[in-house]
Amino acid sequence: MKTPFHSLRWRIQAWYAALLFLVVVGFCATAYQLARVHQFRRADRELFRMERVFIRSLVREFEAASGQDAHRVFAPQELLERLRRGGAGVPAELAATFASRQAGYFYFAFCDRDGRVLLQSANFPEEADLPAPREVAEPWEDVRTVGTRRESVRIFPEGLVAVFGMDLSADVEELTRFAWSLSGIAACVLAAALAGGWWLAGRALRPIREISRTAVRIADGQLEERINLAGRHSELTELARVLDDTFARLHAAFEQQRRFTADASHELRTPITILLSETQRMLKRPRSAEEYRAAIETCHEAALRMRRLVEALLELAWQESGGATRRTVCDLAAVAAEAITTLRGMAAERNVTIAAKLEGASLRGDPASLGILVANLLRNAIEHSPSGGRVEVACGADGSAVWLQVRDHGPGIAPEDRPHLFERFYRSDRARSGGGGNVGLGLAIAQTIARNHGGGLEVESEPGRGAVFTFRVSCWDEHGGAEPV
Repeated sequence: MKTPFHSLRWRIQAWYAALLFLVVVGFCATAYQLARVHQFRRADRELFRMERVFIRSLVREFEAASGQDAHRVFAPQELLERLRRGGAGVPAELAATFASRQAGYFYFAFCDRDGRVLLQSANFPEEADLPAPREVAEPWEDVRTVGTRRESVRIFPEGLVAVFGMDLSADVEELTRFAWSLSGIAACVLAAALAGGWWLAGRALRPIREISRTAVRIADGQLEERINLAGRHSELTELARVLDDTFARLHAAFEQQRRFTADASHELRTPITILLSETQRMLKRPRSAEEYRAAIETCHEAALRMRRLVEALLELAWQESGGATRRTVCDLAAVAAEAITTLRGMAAERNVTIAAKLEGASLRGDPASLGILVANLLRNAIEHSPSGGRVEVACGADGSAVWLQVRDHGPGIAPEDRPHLFERFYRSDRARSGGGGNVGLGLAIAQTIARNHGGGLEVESEPGRGAVFTFRVSCWDEHGGAEPV
């Protein structure tokens, strides 16, 4: 069963939500911690200030009672002795401060190392604990948080322990409200960002949905469909352009295959029709020996045409599948000379002269396939040369490539026919018509062989001035140079 997380949009949204949640939580936690530290620092300043105010007031009272210098500094030992004698109390001007229990109140307590309370405020919390008595070599102090209170604890080597505290309930409530405010703002920001992310993800993935729908339509047989994404240039528009090019080539390949099948069927239908019609005609009534002989010759020619067509189709299929897998170093001049020798008889029958200018041209390839390429080009030139005409064959190497050229002086090729010249079964008055057993696959096979060797075929022609076919491929260097694919 398909779940939401099978969707790319949902997965993007989930990752985005997780990342955004971590960022928002981290920001809120940092803001809360900074606010808490600020509140505690402010409370510590107030606590230390009140502690100094109380000690100064207490010292003034002690000096006033003893008649000594009020500005003299009391040592902790002397302050401890005064507190042990008793009679000390909260200074009058601070009595109200250390008696109140309103939010933010202050309290204090003094005790000795035996844990005996020497002096404490009336509002000292009952649940507050005095520090455990202990001996120290030098003054020791600590600031601690106990519940909703902040306390400063000082222990002196003389045995005096002083505790000053401050109620933080108002600050804690303020921090709590701040935390809830942060949570609410974070929730709103998170919700708005997720909604925007969902919309943006949908907008970003819209081209992918269009690509998917187009691919489905093409898979259903609508090969002429294209994506044609509009808008600004992006990775997806580039992908759509590549896919459109691929679909166009696929459509062209299917169309070519369809035309090839139709043309092959037509080419096979003609000789088969001849065979059937001739045999049916001969079977209708007895015939003379000459009539039987003529009918058999007609059937023989039709069978030969079918054989040539089938052989050409098999050769084309073999070459389009890659042709020979093992390549050897061969001389294109020797391959061309062998093809010329083979076709001299055909040229003589048509009163056509073959002139060759062959120079050594080494390349790595399949000699048999290259022989077919040269033979097809020669046969095409001979078939379209007038009686008494001349076909010129040349090959060589120019340092960067090996080339072979076949020139005829026939009627030439019309400009509108040249782009289709190497298509299978292409028909025109010049390129694919004519007798001599031509099945319309020779140039297509030659072009395929050329491409299998990493090269290509080019044609130059003007009506009435013949045609020049040129095969060119990167040359093979015996000392480690590049070789054709």
